[in-house]
Order: sequence, then structure tokens, then C-alpha cells
Amino acid sequence: MKKAPPTQNMQDANRQGIYYGWYIVLAAFVGNFMGVGTSFYIFNAFIEPLCKLRGWTRTELNIAPMLGYIVNLFCILAYGTLVSRVGPRILMTLGSLISAVSFLMLGVSSSLWMFYLFFMLLFTGIAGMSGIVTATAVNNWFVLKRGNALGLATTGVSLSGVILPILALAVMERSGLFDAFVWISIAMCLVAPLSWLTVKTRPEDCGLLPDGARHEGSVVYDEEVFRNGGDASGAAGRPAHWTLPMVVRSQAFWKIGFSYGLSMISVVGVMFQLKPRFSDVGFDGKTAMNLMAATALVGTAGKYVWALLCDKFSPRKVSTLLIFFNAAGLGLLLIPGSIAAVVLFILIYGFAMGGVVSTQPVIIADYFGREAYPTVARYIGVIVGINCISYPIMGRSFDITGSYDTAYLIFIVLNLVAVLLMASLKKPSLTSPPGPLSH
Repeated sequence: MKKAPPTQNMQDANRQGIYYGWYIVLAAFVGNFMGVGTSFYIFNAFIEPLCKLRGWTRTELNIAPMLGYIVNLFCILAYGTLVSRVGPRILMTLGSLISAVSFLMLGVSSSLWMFYLFFMLLFTGIAGMSGIVTATAVNNWFVLKRGNALGLATTGVSLSGVILPILALAVMERSGLFDAFVWISIAMCLVAPLSWLTVKTRPEDCGLLPDGARHEGSVVYDEEVFRNGGDASGAAGRPAHWTLPMVVRSQAFWKIGFSYGLSMISVVGVMFQLKPRFSDVGFDGKTAMNLMAATALVGTAGKYVWALLCDKFSPRKVSTLLIFFNAAGLGLLLIPGSIAAVVLFILIYGFAMGGVVSTQPVIIADYFGREAYPTVARYIGVIVGINCISYPIMGRSFDITGSYDTAYLIFIVLNLVAVLLMASLKKPSLTSPPGPLSH
């Protein structure tokens, strides 16, 4: 019997009610889970033993992810171009393999310069298996359900904070620090075959339409027409693509970039070392880890809910509200000796910080269009990259004062500035000709 081509299989699955885009969401979920989990959350388990074993200060160790994020900025620019040309499948496959080798080498790096080097290489790989690459993969397959799909894909980011640090801590207690690096590296390698076998670039390439919509005669799909239920008014003037001069002339570009960048400073700084923060205020090691995991678990729900809300309400209003809650939640952990404040911090801050990652690709695609997403997102990613300063802020706050309180106060102020920027955001004109964009 002649085997049906992959495209035919996808069309048959679509007719049976299984839209292939959800398999793309699954692959993106796994890429985000392993990518962000191993470059970010897992170091809640590694920071204290690494500093103790190798005699490093927290400031010295925090330089590693800061350097990694600087490398990540260049990767965002490169991958934002490559993902449009070669598709996400190759980048996710190679990225996972590079990440796995780099993560393993972190476990044997006895000097700071080696640790810094492999951390930068780790971020080179991570940028290929998560972030702009996975967001582009999902964004290509969804329009009306974009928030729903991206929300599910990005839940892998926070869910990794629930599972990987606890898993790493358990392996360390049983077998030692190096074995934890080994087993996590093996798990990272598994993302490669999953990505290679599952990820397809666009639904149109497979004879499908975004969101599982069906073809109507010879009507060609257009995002604005699709969103407006078949009304083509307002769609004809959309730029075919956004060039860098066009993008930087838009106020929306700067406001989205800086509002998310300022908010991400706190998310990155706080969640990278939340377990040590809980330990420093008096909780034992396992309790502190469980509290950190609980915050990440609430963030998992937050990622999905905030992104889903963007499908139902104005993404700008949704993002403004979640950034405000981000600031409010941070203030709760400044209340000394209060269990109630810790619980409220986990619920409010955890839920809010989850939405910062998941709503960013939604609002970029909503304001600039599906086709332009990878181009615009890579430029906005450079601005959002200012979050790398969170690492030295946290490290210096602890080394100088013995507490993270000063860093938290700085983060609250930055989030309030982000609220003002997001609240004043306006859509760029989609009907303007190439050149300066109207605001």
C-alpha cells in the first residue's frame, strides 16, 4: 500500500479534529521547558553548592548569566533572521545539542573563565531551542487562538521551575553535583529528535490554514481578513514586511521593548535566585526550594491565563495590569517575618510574572502582524535584553548589604515605569506606506 505523504496525513488529522498546530505547541513547550529551565531556574539548586565548592561569591557567579544574556542578544538578532529562512526545526534541533554539551561542561568547569565561556555557549544553544524560535513556530500556526497557543507553549518556562530545580537537588543529594549536570544534559539531548520529527514551519506549507481554518474556494488567507471574519477593509495597506528603519520610527516598538525589558529585569533577577532568597530570610533548604517551586507553579498558570486573556481583551490593557501586579507582588516579600506576606507573594507575584513572558510575543504579533513577528521580535529582543543587569544588581545587593531588599526596591520602581509605558501604548498604522510610521 502506498504511504500517504506527510501533508496528506496532516490534512486528514485536521479533518478529524486534531489540528497539527497543537503538535507545534507541544514541541515549543518542551523546548521552552528544557531551554529556560536549564539556563535559568535550575541554578536555584546550583548557586549555593557551586559557590561553596569552588569558593565563588554570588556576584562572581551572577556574571555568568549576565554574559550569557549579552550573547543571547546577538543570537536573537541572528535567529530572528535564520528562523525566517531555514525554519524553526533546524534551529531547535541544533540548539538542543549545543545546549546539552555546554551544560555538561559547566559541571566540570573549575575556573570562573571556563564557567563563563560555557555559560555563553549554553545561551547560544538555548536561544535556538526556545525564545524567538519557538514563539515564531507557534505564531506561524495561530492567529485567532494565538494567545491560547502561546500561553500553553510558554507554560513550559515556569513549569521547568517547578520540576528541574527539585530534580537537580534530589540527584545532588543522592549522587553529587556532577551527576546532576550529566543527567540533565542527557534530558536536553532528547529535544533534538522531538524537534526534528515534529516541527513544521507554516500551516500553508502543509495545505492547512492557521487555527485549523478551512479553505473557502480560492480565497487566499490574510491575517486581517481572517481576524475580521472575511472583511478585507484595512488589510490591503499592511506593509509586506517591516524594515529596521520602519520599526524604529514606531513608538510602539520602543514602548513594548522598554516596558517588557524593565519588567523582565525583576522576573529574571528574582526567579534566578528565589530559593537562596527564601533561605536567606530563614527557611531551611528544602522549604525554600518548595516555596520557589510553588512560585513557579503559580507562574505556569499565569503564563496561560494572561496570554489567553489577550485573545479576549486588549493585549495592552492585559499587559499593563499584569506588570502592575508584578510590582505589587515584589513589595510583599519586603515585609519581614510574615508568612502571610510570603503566601501572597507566591500567589500575586508568581501569577503576574508568569504573564510577562507569555504576553510579549502575543502583543508583538498583535501590533505588527504574524508575518512580521520574527523580524520585529528580534529588534525588540535587543531592548528587552537590558534585563541582564538584574544579575549584578542582585549580586551586589547581597554582597554589600547581606540582603536582596535593595534590589527588590529597584525592581519595584522599574516595574512602575513599565506600567506607564505600556498604558500609553498605541498601535502603529497598518495602512501607512513604507517610511515613517504614523503614531
